[in-house]
Order: sequence, then C-alpha cells, then structure tokens
Amino acid sequence: MLIAVTSTDGVTVNQHFGHAGRLLIFEVADGRVELLRECAVTPYCTWSQTVRDLPADQFAATVQQMRECVDRQPGHGMRPAQLAAFAEALGDCRVVVTAMIGEAPQEELARIGIAVHAVTGPIAQVLPEIVKLY
Repeated sequence: MLIAVTSTDGVTVNQHFGHAGRLLIFEVADGRVELLRECAVTPYCTWSQTVRDLPADQFAATVQQMRECVDRQPGHGMRPAQLAAFAEALGDCRVVVTAMIGEAPQEELARIGIAVHAVTGPIAQVLPEIVKLY
C-alpha cells in the first residue's frame, strides 16, 4: 500500500498538511515501511509563512485582519487547483497521513478519493497501523 506522509524530518509524522513543502511517499507491505520517493509541493497554507516572521507588535493585528477577510469571504481558504496539484503529486497513492489538516482541504481531498488520517508519531510505527484500517 502506498501512503503519503507530511514530515519535517522524514522520521516522524509531525507536520501540518498546509505547511508541507514535500510529500514523502512510502510503500507499506508485510510490516515493512520503505520510502519510495519525495515529491516537492507548494505549501497549501501560505499565510503562515507570511505571518511567522513579523515582529510581535504586527503579528496580532495581521492575524486579526486575515480572520476578518476569511469571515467576509466564505470558502476563502479553499484552493482546489492547489489540491489538484497535490493529488497529481500523489500519483497512485490514495492515503495521506499528516499531523493536522484543515476541514476544507480534508473534505476536498475526500471528494477526489484521497483518504486523510491526522495522527502523529514515528512513521515506522504509524504506517503499519494505518494499513490495518484497509
């Protein structure tokens, strides 16, 4: 079974889906977990990169402005074209394991046939447990 993982270190499922700049594609078979490839992707959530480097006095005001923008524009956070690019990067892989994911991208991935599991822990331990669900 092929499973995509978001990870900052390649060892642990520890990265938010929206912050991932790469997907690690593993094959899990007979209890064996093997990294097949790494796919570069554009992070789904770009506001976090924009905001994280702001001085503290600007951070709170900027986050508030972003929340107001989302409140005025329902669905503002949905990026179907970007999710389609993720799906293309996945190839035959139909399962994503990530530390966290927002509701909108999770629903859109499910709509296009990609199952998402939000969990953290060592990849070598987590993936065999995910396989048991199928």
